[in-house]
Amino acid sequence: MSDVAGDARALLERLGADVGAGEIPRERLAELLANLEGRVGDRDDRTAIRRMLYRLRQQGVAAPVRAPAAPARQVLGPAIDGFVSAVDGRGDRLIWLVREQSTGGLLLVAADVNEPAGLRDLQVFDVTRKQVRAMRERFQARAGLRLVAADWRALDALVVEAQERAGVPERRTSDYRRVRERLTSEPPLTPSELVSARVTSPDGAGRAPLVAASSALLAEPEFRTWWPDADAVAPILVEVREIRESPLVLSEAQQQIRLREVLERATTSLYPPAVVARRLDATAYVLAETGRAEAARLALAVAAALRAEPASASTIPFLQALVQQGVGTHLATLEAERREERKGSLVLTPGEVATAGSRGRPPRPRA
Repeated sequence: MSDVAGDARALLERLGADVGAGEIPRERLAELLANLEGRVGDRDDRTAIRRMLYRLRQQGVAAPVRAPAAPARQVLGPAIDGFVSAVDGRGDRLIWLVREQSTGGLLLVAADVNEPAGLRDLQVFDVTRKQVRAMRERFQARAGLRLVAADWRALDALVVEAQERAGVPERRTSDYRRVRERLTSEPPLTPSELVSARVTSPDGAGRAPLVAASSALLAEPEFRTWWPDADAVAPILVEVREIRESPLVLSEAQQQIRLREVLERATTSLYPPAVVARRLDATAYVLAETGRAEAARLALAVAAALRAEPASASTIPFLQALVQQGVGTHLATLEAERREERKGSLVLTPGEVATAGSRGRPPRPRA
């Protein structure tokens, strides 16, 4: 493979294109680059693609013929910008639609969309472009919440879908269908999750190693709120305590088997596969658009695995870590509180009896 072909392949991989394994003909490299050029939003990336296509032409590779772009659909009034955040641990994400107003200034429609509950909140503001920029910076600085640019039509479709899921709101100002008239007169698109041109979803063969490494996602700030909360974990803690304090003294191996069964059931109850798959798809877009293509591929791989085999959710390292560490943290807190409450008690629980007996001496009443 020549140097220019190697450089072209490296550029495609950096931009998240799936080039597979083995040598690729230079004509195919040029075709992939040309197709990617119109989908890349970053100006420097587009410049790099054009420079590489020029180098390929110097080596005799004809410029690929691209299909003419579809004519832009007319909208009501000036341009609309779209911004979206990743999905947090509750399933919420922010969607902003910003439209230039003929009278000057901007109209900002801010929607809080939940997966799967739908539209939770809707607010409308008259703002300036400087205020929009400052608000995005403040969200990122204070809450670590990144709002990245996205196709406004795709975001509009997601908000319409969220409104349909949530039903008719009590307040007219929270009815997106009414607010939408101030944004556009176009019919909404069919809703689908955003797809970044910077990364491709791994196929079946390449998915397994990514799923196996998926616990690395927990290092990304977007997942710091994905741990289960105390209310959701409470029924699971009851089961765990019943196993540990059962009047039937179980061996350590028996306890581990029963605990594993509880955690496997907990995985699908705390993290329903279909819901989590869509949340991961949505978050993968933000990861890719902020330069974290590998993390985005991990998220897409887990999402695809959950859709293909939802029953295998408890075997995915990403979800295993969330459940085991999350339940373990809540359990440790609860047991510390119980030990404090039971100080001075003369009555031992079966678990305490077993623990005391395992230390090689008979249990004694509490002093």
